Amino acid sequence: MSERKPPSPAHRGRPATASEMKAFAHPLRMQLYRLLGDLGQATASGLARETGESTGQTSYHLRQLARYGFVEEVADAGTSRERWWRPLGFSYDVPGEPDDPVTRTFGRWLTDSHAATLDAVVQRWAEESPEWREASTMSSTGTWMTSEELAALTEELLEVVDRHTTASKDRREAAGPPAGHLPAREGERRVRVYVDAVPLPPAT
Repeated sequence: MSERKPPSPAHRGRPATASEMKAFAHPLRMQLYRLLGDLGQATASGLARETGESTGQTSYHLRQLARYGFVEEVADAGTSRERWWRPLGFSYDVPGEPDDPVTRTFGRWLTDSHAATLDAVVQRWAEESPEWREASTMSSTGTWMTSEELAALTEELLEVVDRHTTASKDRREAAGPPAGHLPAREGERRVRVYVDAVPLPPAT
């Protein structure tokens, strides 16, 4: 039997510690992180409008997220009274014990966030322009695999995602920062890539 290899660090992001994940596992902080992932960057007041919370609350929790390395302030954007924030990628090896509170909270955030964002994206997808619809895909394939084969598939899919996202990042950095705080240039859209390769429940 071949040995399974974990996903390479290139596409896993900064490894977060258990104590950092405990700080992250707060409902509003997880919601703010998800919104920043959708928007690219935002201010505390903008996130307050999105969540229905006060600016004081969103500002406090953004600072906590920054303290533990999950978000950062956008340099040369905004003012001392109106800061812009963006998310930072991270990885976390969830403990194997299902009774662990961090495991439960983080696992719930992953499933809820994934389901909520994917549902919203799918609902809007039919209304996209032909150019963007044809550039995207939503597909599903079922097959029989061993855990080693699934691990190899996962690794290769993540390598492809990393190659293309790195190329787009390099292109943006070569062009220099956009004007002001605006994150997008002409012709660009915020894109979310979903890679789901999961085992189905065993047959009974």
